[in-house]
Amino acid sequence: MYYETLGLPNEPEKRHAKYLLPRQAMGVALSKYVGDSIAAHALEKERTTIIHYRRKHEINMAWAEGYDTLFENATYIVNTYMNDAAKVDRIRYIDNTIKLLLTEKEKIQSNIHV
Repeated sequence: MYYETLGLPNEPEKRHAKYLLPRQAMGVALSKYVGDSIAAHALEKERTTIIHYRRKHEINMAWAEGYDTLFENATYIVNTYMNDAAKVDRIRYIDNTIKLLLTEKEKIQSNIHV
């Protein structure tokens, strides 16, 4: 939907600014709700690429022509369509992570004879 709004095809492998800047804007907006890994999967990129996008965000906002508008559009789309669903999914993910960590902690504690 984001790319349709921009009138561009999704070209995850192209590095020209006309494809890169929209992808960076969406990566930053999306990662705020679903995390780096899920955002990377959605954009067909690596998690570290999304981290790089977030690190460059302020520079892009200040210097990349049109990036602020791209980010505004991406944020609007993410807020509109993913806000509540993403929060529920993130809560489930955190709950599952806590359960796994507690299980690991119990295993470690059961092996310590101090």
